[in-house]
Amino acid sequence: MSVIKIIVADDHPLVRIGLAHALWKDAGIRLVGQADSTDTLFGILQARRCDVALVDLHMPSGLLADGVPMLQLLRSRWPHMPVLAFTLEDNLAVLQLAVSAGVRGVMLKSEPLVELPIAIRRIHAGGAYFSDALQRKWADSDRYAQAVPTTPLSPRENEVFCLFVRGMSVSQIADLLGLSIKTVSRQKRSAMAKLRLSRDVEAYAYAHVLGLLD
Repeated sequence: MSVIKIIVADDHPLVRIGLAHALWKDAGIRLVGQADSTDTLFGILQARRCDVALVDLHMPSGLLADGVPMLQLLRSRWPHMPVLAFTLEDNLAVLQLAVSAGVRGVMLKSEPLVELPIAIRRIHAGGAYFSDALQRKWADSDRYAQAVPTTPLSPRENEVFCLFVRGMSVSQIADLLGLSIKTVSRQKRSAMAKLRLSRDVEAYAYAHVLGLLD
């Protein structure tokens, strides 16, 4: 049986320790590197062969961004290396962006670590892995999408949304664009509804993963 070589990328030391301990118990999986930032992750991957990358979506970044830009760069440089996202993020809009950028599976940090070897082996074999909780959320989302189809953001909605997630208040956006606060507020709500984001924190997470905050 060949050994699956894996790299773990997470900026929290205790998380990396827990993952290393979980993988150490499995003779068929070998941890060959640990990274605490996007730059360190790419440095290790350039220096040694890796079969699977286990990465957090949100990490400190220096020259290289995290989130979707990181995932896209991983796919372009190592197109045959499957990526498993290990994250606290459970917003479906954010995770769908990650999947579209090449992630083969998503395991939530709230999941039991006994699932980790199963997830690694599944994506290494060419399959996909998503926790049961995420699959249920996706099923509910699909049913909602069939009832309420989404439409693209208008240019003004996109402009308002981008300004908002970059830190501007509704009143500041209104002043900048020469619009009323009521109009800006309505366009912000409309944009978030189309993106299926229900809270401001979800909007920030969505924008972060997409690279809109850089």
